[in-house]
Amino acid sequence: MTKPPFEEVVKNYIKLVYFFAKKSLSDQADVDDMVQETFLKAMKTYDKFNFKSEGELKSWLLTICRHLIIDQFRSRKHTVTMDDEKMDLFGNGETEELLEAQIDKEDSVKKIQKALALLKPTEKQIMNLRVCEEMEFKEIAIALCSKEAAVKMRFYRALIKLKESLI
Repeated sequence: MTKPPFEEVVKNYIKLVYFFAKKSLSDQADVDDMVQETFLKAMKTYDKFNFKSEGELKSWLLTICRHLIIDQFRSRKHTVTMDDEKMDLFGNGETEELLEAQIDKEDSVKKIQKALALLKPTEKQIMNLRVCEEMEFKEIAIALCSKEAAVKMRFYRALIKLKESLI
């Protein structure tokens, strides 16, 4: 695969990076900033980056974006809260239902986070690329310098771990 000009990379992959960031960040300004930062960082090292396939290029861009998102979460210690002003908009019964739904959601998120914490970093990366980014096993294998069969095996083992820990 010949290396396209960087402008073409931006044009072809901006939506991919945007939706990847959108899945992790709720604030639109943060999403926009993250996409911009991802391509700025990629542009600085694009000349040095050698890829063999489109899958490696996608993986490289998403890895940059993921690291930037992690850095942002660490710096902000991101928490989800409900403002008192927003709570006043609802009546008492609706407020209780809203709080119960929020608690259920937070409990579910905590369970999933605990289950994901049991996975090895490589398993998490494979799960993310396969489920969130909908990459083919072959593309993931190329991006991770691994064999396709090994990637499939790790993916399905990770699925089993998740199912067992959520039951």
